[in-house]
Amino acid sequence: MHVDTDQLAANKAVVGKLVDAWNVRDVSQMMRYWSPDMVHHGRDGAMPASEVGGEMQRFIAAFPDIHIHVEEMIAERDLVSTRLTVSATHSGPYLNIEPTGRSVRCALMGQLRIVGGKVVEHWGVADTVHLLEQLGLIDGELLEATA
Repeated sequence: MHVDTDQLAANKAVVGKLVDAWNVRDVSQMMRYWSPDMVHHGRDGAMPASEVGGEMQRFIAAFPDIHIHVEEMIAERDLVSTRLTVSATHSGPYLNIEPTGRSVRCALMGQLRIVGGKVVEHWGVADTVHLLEQLGLIDGELLEATA
């Protein structure tokens, strides 16, 4: 089986540019890498590209100093998998929660399918329980059961 290492590197570069755009909070730049018919798969089901930008804007409004650090990125076929650490300060309303001013760190795992230099599908899983604990909404002892 032939592995196109140039294509794998190009796919990883697309994901790297997406992370860079997140880190300067430029949603329009991020959207340049999403296919118009891209689908985000999350715990609430599928979200079309037309809604993804709004979700990104709401998160940036709540955590305006967001920074994403790439811990690891692996590419195979048309998929790029990531292990990320997100750091931010809760400075705006989030999930109807008034700003706490708390600093948070959250693990984020993702997989992106890239075709023609654009993300056509995205799957993401965030350690939301840990995020909510850092915001003071969940008792830290409950995390012991999820470790």
